[in-house]
Amino acid sequence: MEEKAHATKQHQHLQRLHCSVKNYDWGLPGRISNVARLYALNSGSQFHPDEPYAELWMGTHDSEPSFLVSNGAQRVTLKAWISQNPDVLGEKVLQKWGCDLPFLFKVLSVGKALSIQAHPDKVFGPR
Repeated sequence: MEEKAHATKQHQHLQRLHCSVKNYDWGLPGRISNVARLYALNSGSQFHPDEPYAELWMGTHDSEPSFLVSNGAQRVTLKAWISQNPDVLGEKVLQKWGCDLPFLFKVLSVGKALSIQAHPDKVFGPR
């Protein structure tokens, strides 16, 4: 019982994430992009004023995962952290999606018109 209480206490604190950025050509230049500003604040990096910043990604996507920010030198992906702390998602989410988040949160800085996109799952896609 004491071990479970300790684990629950660990999850009561917010976890800071280091997020990923996508520099698609349709993004706004860094000097006017909110994505560039957020990324710079989030990562401690400077942004390039003329480079396009299109999307800031927060999630467990394999191509651009978020990492937990910690005092240690080892970077832990959000997915790995969730794998070690699965109760943070809840039983229903774990049963359906495992340790992957069922969404990818994005902040966009759009400089050109975009089409609306939907990404169905493998069962729904062929319909």
